[in-house]
Parts: sequence; structure tokens; C-alpha cells
Amino acid sequence: MASGIYTATSRAFNPADEKVISPIETTKSTVPVSRTHLVQPKTVSVSSTSAMSPPVQSQKKRSLAREALIVGGSAGAGAAIGAVAGGGKGAGIGAVSGGIAGLIYDLATRNKY
Repeated sequence: MASGIYTATSRAFNPADEKVISPIETTKSTVPVSRTHLVQPKTVSVSSTSAMSPPVQSQKKRSLAREALIVGGSAGAGAAIGAVAGGGKGAGIGAVSGGIAGLIYDLATRNKY
């Protein structure tokens, strides 16, 4: 390669030597220091996914009793909060809103379990 012409590739494979100069002047002579950074190659494993069978999804369904517990528990919690906040009428409104919220939660998470 011609003198004074460098490319990114040539500098990457032939890095310039680094010289360390002490900030404090001493009577001893300074020795140039070069640093070499070695990098370990990464091991990459490749597998063929076409040879493998697709994962089988479990067909667990939430039981009717579990769904009733979710909706009923939400309605009960709503009724308790409504009773504290607004008496008897608040308990009724809380039970309805809690039951609807429990039903929405049940429908949203039905296929996750």
C-alpha cells in the first residue's frame, strides 16, 4: 500500500501503536507501550426448525366454577366498596359494576390459562 494512504480495513487489521507518555518528567527513558485486544469468536448454533413439529398448545379451559368465582368475587368486592362509600344503594351499584368488571376480566384472560 502506498505511504500515507490508509483505509478503514487496513487500520482495523493493523492498528497503530499507542505510546504512553508520563505526565511527570523523569530522568528515566520512556518505553513505548503497545496494547493488543484479543476477541474470542462467538459460537453460534443453528438448528432447522422445519424438521421439528410445531408446539402443541394445551387445551386447558377454565372451568365454569372458576369463572363464577371470578365474576362473583368481583361483584362481592364491588358491593363491599359501594356499601362503605354509599350505603345500600351504593352496594347495589358496586355489585353490578364489580360483576361487569369481573366478567370483562374473565373474557379477556380466558385463553391464557
